[in-house]
Amino acid sequence: MTRPYQPRERQRQVDAGRERILAAARDVLDADDGEPFSIDAVAKRAGVARMTVYNQFESKAGLLEDLFDSIAERGAFGQMAKVFAIEDPDIALDEFVALFGRFWTSSRRAHRKLRAAGLLDPELESAMVARNERRRRGVTELVKRVAKERKLQLAKDDAVNTLFVLMSFDTFDALAGPTRTPEDVIPVVRRLVRLITGA
Repeated sequence: MTRPYQPRERQRQVDAGRERILAAARDVLDADDGEPFSIDAVAKRAGVARMTVYNQFESKAGLLEDLFDSIAERGAFGQMAKVFAIEDPDIALDEFVALFGRFWTSSRRAHRKLRAAGLLDPELESAMVARNERRRRGVTELVKRVAKERKLQLAKDDAVNTLFVLMSFDTFDALAGPTRTPEDVIPVVRRLVRLITGA
């Protein structure tokens, strides 16, 4: 007797396969073996056929987009709601900086490879820009709160653009250099942020 079709079990298997591929993709990005990121490398590490990867993510760019989101969700971004619940805008900004310091540190090599891949793939670059705009929206909200709290006439666009750059991976990575992690430079970025916001 054949077992009746169970859509929930099928979906569980699909989700598990998707997670296995994302885990393999994270491993490929984090590996320090010089292997370039490719669908073949991910499929081999996940123990699946390359068509399985394409069926799940449609393209290399689609896989990398989901991978970026996966890194964000597993990393410090789970704390974002708590940051915005902080009433004091200066403390909220401090915690926002710390969140990104931890996030950029959590998969530093992966972030570097994602940035490099984006330079070669316009579709991926566009997706990465869209995801980074989430950071700009957070910065914009916090700058508004700072200005309202202290009744300041900040040049909001300049402040937002500058803080957006300060909290980017490139800034944290460059300040950390070869001997520190992005998390190590959180105090430096916090001081720069406070200079800009007049704290």
